Amino acid sequence: MSVKDYTSESDPVWGLLSDEFKMLVDGELVASGQSSPIISPRNKEEVGRFAIADEEVIERTVNAAHRASKDPIWAKMSGRERGQRLLKMAEIIEQHADEFAFLDAIDVGKPVSTVHYSDIAVSLEALTYFAGRAQDLRGSSVDLGPDIYHRSRLEPQGVVLEVLPWNGPLWTGVQRLAAILAAGNAAIIKPAELASASFLHLAKLTADLFPAGVFNVVAGSGSKVGSALVKHPLVDMVSLTGGTETGARVLADTASQIKNVSLELGGKNPNIVLDDADLETAIAWSSMGAFANTGQVCVCGSRIYVQRAVYEAFAAGMVSAAEGQRVGDPLLADTQLGPLIGEDQFNKVSGYVREAIEQGQGELLTGGEGYEDSFRAGGWFFQPTVFKDVDTNCKIAREEIFGPVVTLTPFDEVDEAIEMANDTSYGLAAGVFTQDVARAGKIANELQSGQVYVNQWFSPGGMQAPSEGYKESGLGGVGIEKYLQVKNIFTKIN
Repeated sequence: MSVKDYTSESDPVWGLLSDEFKMLVDGELVASGQSSPIISPRNKEEVGRFAIADEEVIERTVNAAHRASKDPIWAKMSGRERGQRLLKMAEIIEQHADEFAFLDAIDVGKPVSTVHYSDIAVSLEALTYFAGRAQDLRGSSVDLGPDIYHRSRLEPQGVVLEVLPWNGPLWTGVQRLAAILAAGNAAIIKPAELASASFLHLAKLTADLFPAGVFNVVAGSGSKVGSALVKHPLVDMVSLTGGTETGARVLADTASQIKNVSLELGGKNPNIVLDDADLETAIAWSSMGAFANTGQVCVCGSRIYVQRAVYEAFAAGMVSAAEGQRVGDPLLADTQLGPLIGEDQFNKVSGYVREAIEQGQGELLTGGEGYEDSFRAGGWFFQPTVFKDVDTNCKIAREEIFGPVVTLTPFDEVDEAIEMANDTSYGLAAGVFTQDVARAGKIANELQSGQVYVNQWFSPGGMQAPSEGYKESGLGGVGIEKYLQVKNIFTKIN
């Protein structure tokens, strides 16, 4: 497929912004009378508005989901029927792909090509995969002797609240929703306040696919709407993808109710490049891992340890890769990197970089600031940035920046690199580049991380092989199993 530009305001997709985006509650599109602006990071302008939930909407949503989770129409629906509805959702997303690409570009700053080739593709894969899994929820049996028959069965959690991140609102939302519904739960999806448009649009397009109350989408701030939903006694499970501090608040808010909680949190992910690595491959994947989505990825490879023999060559390659990124209007088809999500994130990233320069935390090789040309200076664009010779104790090497900033540090011995990689409170992802399979296996085994990439970056099988974060990077994986609970049944035969 070819990706087009969306900059012409005569394009029909711009009409999506003319009406307020409504929420989906109990099978109906609703507004509360309260709304929030959509501020586009490409030009800092208000381009639309979306409805946000008040107390009445929140209460109605949770009660509708609770009722739907018990309703025989949904609770007793076969996995095949649930799967068919997920496949229908996939058809709708394909039919409206241009609209989703436009909305995530204008609302979040994701380049339209990225949305088409990555976010929509992952969404479709998730729907088709979990449509099949809905028909294959297997229990098990244990031999307990001739007089006892044992079987276990998988049952839905009930009402699942899924709190989405702002860096991938469509694909993370669809992936989680598909698993929640395939498992037979009722879903309440709360998009991030900074990135609500595309998922609210999906709710509008698919409002009649499921029985009323099974699929609900409510918007608003995390501190008000999110917190109220997390604490509601009729919400059986809370799943969140976001920052570590937010995850800690969710744990505190649910502690008294002993709710099932799943958290996919932050990372400061190490990448180890050995002296026998194919440098061209290592640079290509490492630059993608560092700068994809303008560095706003939880599994971003933001600290790279390079064996000294190839250190200078690798550093030069990373500078070339950073300076070669096409950073610009996310509505243009040839743009590779768009802006940061908003003013707060821009200030955060630029603050880290400015402090690193002032304190001499490393040698700045390229980037380190915004842009001066008329278009990019009008948005929250930040240059891909590479620091060299960064000590592992420096702030930019230890804290999650969530921007296009990567640090390079040399090492001599492999054990030294592993020690530096593991010296962190995070454990989400890690990588290693080497042509020695034995060394790759040893390093992968010793890295304290939920997923390890060897001679690549990013996981090609996130749904088929769901990962869990180590340490402060989370609790629970991203597959269908976390949305299910196990019931063991023991039957006395005689």
